[in-house]
Amino acid sequence: MNFERQGLLDDLKRQLNEYVPPFEELDKRRSVSPSFNYDEQDLENEIWKPFPLDTKYTVSSLGRIKYEGKIQKQKDEKIQYVTLADDNLRKDYVYNFVAYTFLGKIEGDGKHVHHITNDGYYNTTDNLILLTQDEHSYVHGFKVGG
Repeated sequence: MNFERQGLLDDLKRQLNEYVPPFEELDKRRSVSPSFNYDEQDLENEIWKPFPLDTKYTVSSLGRIKYEGKIQKQKDEKIQYVTLADDNLRKDYVYNFVAYTFLGKIEGDGKHVHHITNDGYYNTTDNLILLTQDEHSYVHGFKVGG
């Protein structure tokens, strides 16, 4: 691993230790997360791109998802991560939709999606980064994934 990448991982670890969102603030965090905004109008600085694994979906840089042109509601999986509320649609975490669409994640590549602020309600491109399993485990301080 090069020094630049190690410095990035150390910064991510430091950020994670400095900001761990309190569970008692979950409702407040959900209320301000762009993922839970179902207004059909684009939000400020929002970019939409087709989802590379299924073009019936369009994914926003702010973590909002459209299916066949309609904004989809998201549901809290009670583990601080969100999925699409309609059980008939793709079963995946919203952060994966964003990672495949904007971060270049490839199905089966083994990369982990890390929330920089450790807040799974914020699935914005500036809060997500792709890491290897070892890097992800290093940042969290325990073994992550299988």
